[in-house]
Amino acid sequence: MSNDLNMKVNVLPVLTYNFLHVNDSTLQISDFNISDNKAPLAKELPAGVTVRQAVPFAEAGELFKANNDRILAAIDGHVEPNGDTSKRDDSQALRTGMGADVDSLMISMGATVDIYTVDEGVKADKPIVINYDMKDGDASLSGQIIYAQKDSEVTVIIAYTSDKDAKGFQGVSTRLFAEDGARINLINSQLLGDGFVHFDDIGGACLKGGKIDLVTVELGGCKVFSSAYVNLAEKETVFTSNMGYLVRGDHNLDINYVADHRGKKTQALMQFKGVLMDKASKTFRGTVDFKKGSSGSVGDEQEDTLLLSEDVVNKTMPVILCQEEDVEGRHGATIGELGEDILFYMQTRGIDEEEAKRIMIKARLDSVARLIPDPEIMQKTLYYIQNIV
Repeated sequence: MSNDLNMKVNVLPVLTYNFLHVNDSTLQISDFNISDNKAPLAKELPAGVTVRQAVPFAEAGELFKANNDRILAAIDGHVEPNGDTSKRDDSQALRTGMGADVDSLMISMGATVDIYTVDEGVKADKPIVINYDMKDGDASLSGQIIYAQKDSEVTVIIAYTSDKDAKGFQGVSTRLFAEDGARINLINSQLLGDGFVHFDDIGGACLKGGKIDLVTVELGGCKVFSSAYVNLAEKETVFTSNMGYLVRGDHNLDINYVADHRGKKTQALMQFKGVLMDKASKTFRGTVDFKKGSSGSVGDEQEDTLLLSEDVVNKTMPVILCQEEDVEGRHGATIGELGEDILFYMQTRGIDEEEAKRIMIKARLDSVARLIPDPEIMQKTLYYIQNIV
């Protein structure tokens, strides 16, 4: 089926001045035949982990029905006064960073998800590895749900790869649900070809004492949307995120991350390290949102962007929203060129400007890539970095 898609995505939780052009982005896709709606399965599963394959996206919300009162009340925040839940859409229980338009797209296109369930108390002894190996001209739309039951722990690695010159479209939706005391570690390595349009739409929720750790490396693709919306729904939940990105040529990266604090004594730490080169453009939205009832919570978001050309376009919008008094929120952005003092230091040691830039790029990106726990995928990512700089 050929598609012309024009959707509003990565919308800021609270809008700012329109002339800044950061309130949202538009996802436009044409001339792609989206024919693949199934995600690749992990080759091996750790003991205590099961998978339900190819569940229609519209039916995936059944997973959350047993926890309606805890999840939907905390996440959606709009239980009717009389307790009526008949109007709530369970499939939307876990919001994602890109927004409802992507969910509507997934449903209308008949996309499916694989549901990985980690049994209660299980500490998975090896990662779940999901490889999206794309070919030139491929166009796919699919996803997965990672459901960690009480006191369990699992690591999931998703690798997106293709030939360097390949082009196509890939849209992926990933939802993470950590029950009481559970921990989910999600690692995404995106090494797609220079002609790919790609979106990585993540949504998560943690119940009491749950934790989500996210590591993302965004290196490929010509137009990329990277987003995450994590709801710290109950007390003492934690969300940490580390992203490394490189945008070059005339490519574009659009980022939207939200840490939604609802429980007491919740914590969120989001860090972003990136490089812009040539005529690249990037928009970053990072929001720490303290809802009423999140007393004692801490949120911190930091971005560090290196600009290696006068022609790049960088837009950064760090946001802190607050409905609670007893919270601690911090945000910061360091955006600048390679300093003259650093260049001088390197030149005195026989390192020219171009080599100095390569060293700085590798240092930033390698520090995130080395967080990938799978040796093969980590080496592929490091090799990709080495060859593009």
